[in-house]
Amino acid sequence: MTGELSRFLFTHKVLGKYDAKYFIDPKCGYIFIESPFWLDEAYASAISALDTGLLARNIRNVAVVTKSILQDALNCSRGIDLGGGLGVFVRGMRDAGFDFYWADPYAENLFARGFEAEPGDYDVVVAFEVLEHIPNPVAFLSDAKERYNFSTCFFSATCFSEDAVPSPDWWYWVFETGQHISFFSMRSLEWLAKELRMNLYHVKDDIFAFSTRAIASQQSKSFTLLGRAVQKIFGVVAASGSSERTSLTMPDHVLLRDRLRGEQETVLSVKHLKP
Repeated sequence: MTGELSRFLFTHKVLGKYDAKYFIDPKCGYIFIESPFWLDEAYASAISALDTGLLARNIRNVAVVTKSILQDALNCSRGIDLGGGLGVFVRGMRDAGFDFYWADPYAENLFARGFEAEPGDYDVVVAFEVLEHIPNPVAFLSDAKERYNFSTCFFSATCFSEDAVPSPDWWYWVFETGQHISFFSMRSLEWLAKELRMNLYHVKDDIFAFSTRAIASQQSKSFTLLGRAVQKIFGVVAASGSSERTSLTMPDHVLLRDRLRGEQETVLSVKHLKP
């Protein structure tokens, strides 16, 4: 990302068949995959079957961004989702009264049809579950800033600690899909902010913001209706007349991941058996 000499970490198979080489940029603490040539194949389906948290995450993100815009008095005459996916977030923001638009070169807009983004000025953009999929985050954000002229970008990042670089069993590598190719430490996010000539803010949990405005933390419990809905989805759901029930978001992710691993191993075994 910085262009400095990087250090090799390890090699691991992605999509069950391609050898991916992982490197770390020591100047900023950024991990990346060298030449991820399989991305077209990885995005044959834009939404991974392992993304069991898609709905819950979008509900939460709408709540967090809405609260930030209101409590920080951010100008938001127009907004854009840079990784719009199926359009759930854009639909949620429009339902909440914000003029948001959709953009995503890999996905089909199902829930926000008619609100596809055009180049122009947008006060707020979001890039949730996007930067880890981008081979060059600096270029991606710089190009987006030039195209959409935004002053605030909300984004998500599952940061690793540079004191203990994750081992190959870290769940966030998601070797099975081949879609995660960039991984961030806090220092790398700070470096990105400087490159964009913006400030970095930690908003809540895994949500951050690059902005020229002041963004307040939301570490206290959400007070909105959407916030309470998210607490039920991510935490426990109390069924009427029954004991509390634990969310199946992560157990479902693990189940589908292990199933996919088994399918990939079977394909490899069959190939090895062929004369």
